[in-house]
Amino acid sequence: MGLWNGYFIAKLGLFYADYIDFNVLLNLALAFAVILPLRRKIWRIARLLVAIPAAIALLYYDTRLPPFSRLLAQQQNLEQFSLSYAIELLGRFINPSVLLYGLGLFFIAYIFARKLRLTTFVLLAIWPAIPLYSMWQNQQTIVRAPQNTALVAARAEQASIAPAGATGEPKDANIDAALTRFYAEQAKRQVSFARPEATPAFDILIVQICSLAWDDLLMTEQAQAPLLQRTDILLKRFNTATSYSGPAAIRLLRSACGQTSHKSLYEPAAANCYLFNQFEQAGFRKHMLLNHDGVFGNMLQEIQQYGGLNVAPDANSPASTAWLGFDGSIIKDDYEVLNGWLTRHPHDANAPVALYYNTTSLHDGNHPPGTSSSNGSASQYGTRVKRLLSDLDRLITTLETQQRPTMLVFIPEHGAGSRGDRMQIPFMRENPSPAITLVPAAVRFVGLAKQPSPITIDQPTSYIDLAGLMRDAIAQDPYRNNSVTAATLAASITSTPYVSGNEAVTVVRYSDDYYLHYQGGAWANYRYQ
Repeated sequence: MGLWNGYFIAKLGLFYADYIDFNVLLNLALAFAVILPLRRKIWRIARLLVAIPAAIALLYYDTRLPPFSRLLAQQQNLEQFSLSYAIELLGRFINPSVLLYGLGLFFIAYIFARKLRLTTFVLLAIWPAIPLYSMWQNQQTIVRAPQNTALVAARAEQASIAPAGATGEPKDANIDAALTRFYAEQAKRQVSFARPEATPAFDILIVQICSLAWDDLLMTEQAQAPLLQRTDILLKRFNTATSYSGPAAIRLLRSACGQTSHKSLYEPAAANCYLFNQFEQAGFRKHMLLNHDGVFGNMLQEIQQYGGLNVAPDANSPASTAWLGFDGSIIKDDYEVLNGWLTRHPHDANAPVALYYNTTSLHDGNHPPGTSSSNGSASQYGTRVKRLLSDLDRLITTLETQQRPTMLVFIPEHGAGSRGDRMQIPFMRENPSPAITLVPAAVRFVGLAKQPSPITIDQPTSYIDLAGLMRDAIAQDPYRNNSVTAATLAASITSTPYVSGNEAVTVVRYSDDYYLHYQGGAWANYRYQ
């Protein structure tokens, strides 16, 4: 095979080092295609012209990165990136150590090929060596798996869409049926906000945060941040059900009804599914506030059109610029935006307000004014996380100082993917994995006695469960009824199994594992850690 031996040896080395996957049949097909002897030079040239792009495509296929079609689908968004951010993104796809490792193996194979006939060894290394190695790996995974204790089984049953008693590796049809059943059950769920006899004695402030998951807090050493300790209810396993901002905002704003597929988000919904319609029915005035312009990804339009929050955003112009976005847009200081809004909209006991606030301060590519994202926006992520958490902590202090009764809800849109995983580079969010969609959602009842420590909810939850909590808080009004506390409200929080999805990829928890499905493909076990 000549130089082709170097190609296959480099890929085999990357596979055994667990940098890439290796499709045995496709790689064998390519190997035999380049081995096949051809007498005429023109046919050898034609084969080379076909084999080289095929080899490049096969290498990409084996890298575990999302299908190339998904990158093409993001073309419209990519066109809005600044040049410096586009260069930074390109650099992340190239891992220097992996590249040097692969090139080193290629040249070692080239040198040995001058003394040895490597083709036979390469073919044996592809088959049967790889199938035997994969069987051994699976056996090791089974040996290392936790024992099926009652606790593990109970947690799996709570979080999984699998039917009771399901065990073993599921077939595609099993997961498809379970997912269909999940959406059918979710279609029956609804949270209705009846107008209380007395006007609610508190405001509602929902802060939706771009790019902050539990995994990101661990990466930035902020999992024990003071802000989280100042909350009353902390949802430890809240699933945002998506890894993109627009769909996350729509899901939150439609949270009065059960979870739908990604496609259904962009179809009309019943009027009672829209959360802020329910707030209005309960006696609240609707408001929206952003610390950005809402242009990228048609964010503002999606909030208004598909989220049903058809009000103009309140002004954020008095606030100073904290960051410049990856597209060069202005992102305002979170505390100044929120504090200015509170000043302009004082609490009115006879006309409470429900405010939706969206912040993109943590979005990848943001950087301080006067710098460019090519200076390392990813490395600045921890700094931005600390500043945002500090700003929101100051917000609680301000509300307390103003003695403003407020149900304050923190809910990230999705994580940043700052760690990355075996199938996507850091800060890439195409696959809605648990590391990206399990976020720190929290509630603080400002103006009521603070819980000694947050009440933690370990069961899997999602938007309709949070909507149910807000419905109960409005109906029972802990600000008027001393017998209603954060603990009594937390006791009735419902649960939702883990299902996440974007336009062409779905991730579910089935039994004890997570499974990923690309549109048009088969379900595959998703080992995201």
